[in-house]
Amino acid sequence: MQNLKRKRSRLACKPCRERKRRCDGADPCVTCTEWGYECSYDARRRKSRTTKQPTPDAEPEPQSSPQTVTGPSTVESDHLDLVRRLEANSGAAFVRKLGLKIDPAKAPKLNLFGWNIGARQLSAQILPPSALPIIEITSLEHMKALAQVYFDKVNPCYGFIDRRLFFERLDARWQSPLTPDVYDSVRCGVAALGCLFSQRNATITELLLVRTAAACLDMYHLCGPPSIDLLIGWALRSVYLRLTDSPYSTWIASSTLMHLLEAAGLHPEPPCDSVLPHRAQCDSDIRARLVGVAHHLNMWTSYDLGLSRVSFQTNDLPLPPSPKAGDYADEVLGLLSVSVSLDPGRSKDETDLTSTLSKLLDRTYTHQPSVLTQCNLVLCMLRRIHTQNLDISPDLADKILALLHNGLGCARSMVLDCMPWHQVANVPFQIICVLLTMDTRSSLAMLPEAMQTLSLVASTYDTETTREAYNTACLLVLLHQRRRKDDIAILGQALNVHQQERQFENLPQLNCSFEEYSWLGALVADLHGLQRVDLDQFLNTDMTDGSQLT
Repeated sequence: MQNLKRKRSRLACKPCRERKRRCDGADPCVTCTEWGYECSYDARRRKSRTTKQPTPDAEPEPQSSPQTVTGPSTVESDHLDLVRRLEANSGAAFVRKLGLKIDPAKAPKLNLFGWNIGARQLSAQILPPSALPIIEITSLEHMKALAQVYFDKVNPCYGFIDRRLFFERLDARWQSPLTPDVYDSVRCGVAALGCLFSQRNATITELLLVRTAAACLDMYHLCGPPSIDLLIGWALRSVYLRLTDSPYSTWIASSTLMHLLEAAGLHPEPPCDSVLPHRAQCDSDIRARLVGVAHHLNMWTSYDLGLSRVSFQTNDLPLPPSPKAGDYADEVLGLLSVSVSLDPGRSKDETDLTSTLSKLLDRTYTHQPSVLTQCNLVLCMLRRIHTQNLDISPDLADKILALLHNGLGCARSMVLDCMPWHQVANVPFQIICVLLTMDTRSSLAMLPEAMQTLSLVASTYDTETTREAYNTACLLVLLHQRRRKDDIAILGQALNVHQQERQFENLPQLNCSFEEYSWLGALVADLHGLQRVDLDQFLNTDMTDGSQLT
């Protein structure tokens, strides 16, 4: 009987360890054979260990066809790739890693620098206002003037509000001052954005409009599918937060908007014979724009924060809206398909990234917000390419720099025209980081223009957010400059050693021609940052001349 007793192996299989059962170390072990478990061992199991045979009283295990088993190393590698894609999509993570690469001791903290122009605040002497009824905030004439600014500057980019209907309901509100409704969130949201796009400094009126709109949405009791008025109110709130507030506040608001859209049945639309609630009555074009804007805001906020975006069960991507005269929402929302392709859960190889980037660069946009949206997409793809250590052809690099140059010009024009879209601060800051990463003469030559653009944003909208973004950009450039000086000093020291040894050992002077070392051309072409070197001039220069090293 003593011989039949199973002994505990010093290396147990996974099922036995998880269930705390005895394991004899065989492959498969007796316990897994008796209980029908799939016996497997960790990769650290000694290869020299001989496989024991099962005991005679155990039934033979039927031989199964070989299957591909995903080992721990494969799972770990996939998880690492996902983390890298998350970091590449997030501008904050990319800036942090760039700073650590240049100087770990002085690298900027993890932060979304220049994510927007920053919070609109009054002076410290004035108490923050509380929510008031809309008719007590300002006059009807002022509301109409602010709404006119919105429909001139903001609505062409999104277009999910009917202009005629809005002014009709605005007049009706002042005719019935004692009957507030959820549409007050739309009235206040439109006027608040009108203040933002007409005045560079915050006013009490703007803050009151924002507080009243938020209170109207928060106090609304949802007892059924959301109405279109509620959805438009949340969309305006998400847009305002994206332009002025923190990323987390925007992510929560945009996620709420996405869930409300699904609850309203706007996307995806249930079939006609379904017993589920049908979608709210809404113009098809307004519906497409509203759903597209919600996707755009939630998707890119999620990318920036490295968090999950809200996605629906079916038909995850809405169709772009139809083009209209004086409206370019179809341009901005037409880029949603490219944005979805950058989802961290979808892996893209070199061919996919470079081909998608090339097609994106071939698109031509004339409206400034569309150009900056295109730039933001290109910058994200460049971060992904850099993370995967992929190469970019010289022709493609020239197209990239041309687009970034155009984007900087658009950002300056938008600042001067009082159009503080979030890209006016975000795109120039990210351009500076990408230019430092590219580290070529052409890219570094664009740094002064990029710094000038970001300085204009910081001086025009003098907020803590813009000042911090500009100071961080200056720090990154300064650290890059210091590292270059240290590298030059090390190279000069190496050549000084050669000069000193030649004085004592009669070594030959460095003097050669390009024909003798023509193989260096291919080598220099492969070295990052050395493509601009003139080899012929370099090789015919006396490298040991002391004056050349200072």
